[in-house]
Formats: sequence, C-alpha cells, structure tokens
Amino acid sequence: MAEPEAYLQCRCGACRITLCDPTMRTRTGCLCFDCRQRGLISASKSPSNSLPDAVANFERGVDLVYFANALIVDEASQELLEFSKLTEDGFNTTAMSACCGTLMCGTHPMYEGTTISVNADSCRVTTSLSIPLQAVVFACDAPDEDAVAIVQRTAVPVIFAVYEELDHPAIKAIVGAVTEPISDKASAIATTNFEELCAAKQLTISNAFFDESRAGRS
Repeated sequence: MAEPEAYLQCRCGACRITLCDPTMRTRTGCLCFDCRQRGLISASKSPSNSLPDAVANFERGVDLVYFANALIVDEASQELLEFSKLTEDGFNTTAMSACCGTLMCGTHPMYEGTTISVNADSCRVTTSLSIPLQAVVFACDAPDEDAVAIVQRTAVPVIFAVYEELDHPAIKAIVGAVTEPISDKASAIATTNFEELCAAKQLTISNAFFDESRAGRS
C-alpha cells in the first residue's frame, strides 16, 4: 500500500510543496527575534496570518518542524514562491507564498542542504509521521519573566543561548537530526530542493518589523 502523501500548503491553498520524506526530523519551539519578525512580516500580508496568541504573548515559541530537503513542487506553486532574508548577511533564507503571505519553509547553513524548517503556525503541514516538541530554543530572546514561566511549565529542555550551548545534549540531537543525509528513497522521488527553487528566483532583503519583533525584550 502506498504511503500517505505528505505536503506543505499555504493558507489559501494555492501553493503546495510535496514532501518526499514524511518523517519530521525534529521539532522545536523557537523564541528567537528573527522567527518573530518573519511572523510579523507574514501577518502584514493577510489578517489571517497573525501570530497565535500564545506566541504573541511569549507563552510558547514558534512551532518549527523539520523535514528532509527532498521536494516536489509543481510549476504553478513554484511561480508563487518568493525568497527572502531579513538582512544581507542573515543565516536563514525563507520561502513565502505570494498569494497569501504564508511562510512555507526555510533553510539555514547549519542544515548542510539536507533539511528544511517549517513554521507550522503559518504553513499547513500534512504528514502521518508527526513527533512531539523536542526542545524550546532561544529563550534568551523572550522577556525574563516569560522565559522563567516557560521553563517552569515545559517538560522538554529549554535552551537560552543556542550558539553558546552547542554541547547541550538537546542541541546535539537537533544538529544531528537536521544534518542527517536524505534517504535514497526520498532522493529518488524528489524533483527539486529548496536551493534549486531559490536559485530560480530573485532573493529579496526585508528587515520590516525589526523594532516590533524585539519590543518585548526591551
């Protein structure tokens, strides 16, 4: 019997990315300024894209899920994808749907080309192989009192300064997951990946909502 299809879809349904490996590699709650900023940029595109109340109020981080960078994207969806970075020297590159401003997926050099990250609070994720939250990261970017509250009520590890805690077992596990080689099966099915899609488009730089994304940490 064929495996159920796994895919990412924008909020209006016009843009769709098929995942050739349905397994979530890892899952984190991200409290970083940049994830918050990208969420605010998306929210400016459509009222339906507003940050979830729990994210806006620093009760939790953005729900980030990670999949193998082995994709199938039809021509119509490729046309709708727009690629951007917050700054010229920023690490993350993000794909957003032009139709409704959904944050579809992104990459980071740490992934070594094998993984995409997906903001599941923005993009609609369909997979039969979901996993629970593995860690909360970048708690240093949340207001102190909110970070303390998250630590107190969260069962998974809470990492404050990720780049200073690379030896933490939770961070080692995340790095191992996002650098895992793509399976031969997924590679054989895939017709493209994030880098190929991005290379076909003009990369834009947008640092909108910088101040707003950092307002809670003043």
